[in-house]
Amino acid sequence: MKVLCVDDDANARTVYQGLRKILPDDEISVVNSGEEAIAAVEKEHYDIIISDMQMHEISGIDVLRYVKKVDLTAEVIIVTGFGSVDSAVEAMRLGARDFIEKPINILLLIEKINKIREYQLRIHEVEEYRQVKETVEEQAGRETHALEKRLQAMQTAINEAIALLEQLDKKADAATIETIMTKLTHFKI
Repeated sequence: MKVLCVDDDANARTVYQGLRKILPDDEISVVNSGEEAIAAVEKEHYDIIISDMQMHEISGIDVLRYVKKVDLTAEVIIVTGFGSVDSAVEAMRLGARDFIEKPINILLLIEKINKIREYQLRIHEVEEYRQVKETVEEQAGRETHALEKRLQAMQTAINEAIALLEQLDKKADAATIETIMTKLTHFKI
């Protein structure tokens, strides 16, 4: 997963840089301002953005608004040293996936990252299932159409055979029987 961590506090950035060792399979980027975060998001997709709420000039809420405007699939975790119920509600209302308070509990942060990873994995699986289902339905539709055409051809042949058998009932000469057998079997006697 690609994770972007945004904080103007050097201690928080050190914690985020430590994630690189704890989550070696993930690509962790760390920037120190909302401006840098927006620039990074403009250049590439991040699965998760972890942003401090209170930063100079561009806040974490501003970063959240921007991210949700340009990439609906990116998940945002808001971090703050000034946590309140109101700020958490505001962040969640704007589309944050989660909210944690400083000092950053690295185990809690990893748990939240892993929950998002699991959620995104499930979303990906559902999308794959939807695509497979769509492909199967399209194939079934094509095969059903082909079977319907064959069934229609068989029904036509049966109707012709019935009509010929009715003629046979009226006059049973050898030429008529041969014509009927040829039409039924597609072979001449």
